[in-house]
Amino acid sequence: MKIDFSDIEFNMDEDIELTEAQLLEYVQKTTLDAQRDLILATPIRDGTARRGWVSTTPSKPYEEGVIENNVEYISSLNDGSSKQAPANFVENVVERYNQTGGE
Repeated sequence: MKIDFSDIEFNMDEDIELTEAQLLEYVQKTTLDAQRDLILATPIRDGTARRGWVSTTPSKPYEEGVIENNVEYISSLNDGSSKQAPANFVENVVERYNQTGGE
């Protein structure tokens, strides 16, 4: 008995492309979802800290999404300087995504 796997090999490139496209879409969506959750978790006085969250979504598979906030007092807020949000609200959001993908 002879089994020909040429069709599997031929379709493998298409399957890899599909998987990479799905991976890219997943990382893009997760990055934007995490940004949204960080915005909602950030205490608000005048909105500056919330507006400070900026994300960069990947444009290719295997690239990372990046979320940052360059507002000078974001670390102080995260340390608990506001009564509106618990200390370490950033780490809480990140941990939720590390455990469940944000669900």
